Amino acid sequence: MDSDSESLLDQDMISSASSSRASTPTHHEDFHVSCNRKREIERELKTYTDSIDHCQVLIRNLERQGLVNHPIYSNQCAMIQGLMKQRELLTDCYCGYGWYYRSDERGN
Repeated sequence: MDSDSESLLDQDMISSASSSRASTPTHHEDFHVSCNRKREIERELKTYTDSIDHCQVLIRNLERQGLVNHPIYSNQCAMIQGLMKQRELLTDCYCGYGWYYRSDERGN
C-alpha cells in the first residue's frame, strides 16, 4: 500500500513538473515575442515620426500663407503636440525594453 501511494506521489510530481515546464516559455519563445514587440514599436514610432513631419510641413505652409490665426493652424499645432507626447511615451517604452530609437532614423 505504501509503495502504491509513493508511486502515485512520484507520478503527480513528474506530471506537475512537466506541465509547469510546458507552460513556461523557452528562451527562443521569449526572444521571438520580444523581437515581434520591438518591430511593432518601431513601426509605431515611424508612423508617429512621419505624422509629425507631415504636420510640420502643413504648419510651415500655413505660416507662409499668413494663416496662423486660422483654426486649421491651431488644430495642427495641438495635433503635433499630442503626437510628440505619444511618440515620447512610446520611445520610453522602447528604451524600457533595452532598445534605442533615434527619432531622425528612417527604418523600413
